[in-house]
Amino acid sequence: MPSSLSSSLPRESLETPVSASLPAPQPMAANAVGIGLKFQHMQALVHLAHSVHSAQSAQSAQSAQAPDFLELHAENYMNAGGPLQDRLDELARCYPLSVHGVGLSLGSAEGIDPAHLERLARLVDHLNPALVSEHLAWSRLDGHSYNDLLPVPLTEESLRVLGDNIARTQDRLGRRLLVENPSLYVSLDNRFSETEFLQRLVDTTGCGLLFDVNNAYISAANLGRDLDAYLDEVPWAAVGEWHLAGHSLDAAGELYIDDHGSAVSEPVWQRYRQVLARRPGLPTLIEWDNRVPTLERWMQEVDLAHRHQHAAHGPGADASTALAASASAQATGRAP
Repeated sequence: MPSSLSSSLPRESLETPVSASLPAPQPMAANAVGIGLKFQHMQALVHLAHSVHSAQSAQSAQSAQAPDFLELHAENYMNAGGPLQDRLDELARCYPLSVHGVGLSLGSAEGIDPAHLERLARLVDHLNPALVSEHLAWSRLDGHSYNDLLPVPLTEESLRVLGDNIARTQDRLGRRLLVENPSLYVSLDNRFSETEFLQRLVDTTGCGLLFDVNNAYISAANLGRDLDAYLDEVPWAAVGEWHLAGHSLDAAGELYIDDHGSAVSEPVWQRYRQVLARRPGLPTLIEWDNRVPTLERWMQEVDLAHRHQHAAHGPGADASTALAASASAQATGRAP
């Protein structure tokens, strides 16, 4: 998730609270690959789901490709109503959903905003998503919310704060929360390594982890971290979802920015193939939040992710080498 928070929906469309719960969806398929839900694609996604269902019913060999699931930013739909809510409900009947929060501020020392948590809980209760996730970050102080995901120092105090906030969130939602590893740009005065901190959070709260491969890549590049050593220490048993996204370099060509504004880079695809062996079968989300592409272009990334999965679990290095040559983007600089 990029450090800057944004909504893809017009604020005036967010008016009426969500209503009664939808039926529970089918479980997410093994190795599912999904995309983010964007307002401009909602109608096309409904038509696509119906087209796929019709082709399957007719046992047609020619069927349109649809994403395996959709991930929505919770804050965009907490108060949706009217036609927007109807469209969201229709999509929830067509696709498994993942709800990804960006504003709960789990790292806030003043605690979670009760009203925000209640809105999130109502949305989750209504949609019955397969997954719910948030960030290892803070974005709220003295009653003010900031338009960024700010880093948390990895200390005993932060562990207590995050532990309390995650426990409160999971108690209200009645389900496990996946917590995403951060994208980092500066070093903080940490007591723990990031992997040790994540393990302690998991042990303390029973939460799961959302592992963002792009975040791990750019954090290693920006901080000079040994990415191989970092990956060896991640508590993989707790990971429940992968995120992939594009990144860019700043104007000086020195700092990697998690901007979600382009295709996944080849170095990140390489790391994705590497981590797939650690936790086979998990769902993967392709994020693209800025300079959002056409649905057809986004689905090319979904297809590429499936091919990387096949290469990672397939017959050998030849398949991986051929796949790397067809990747949609090239390395943007030094590779951790």
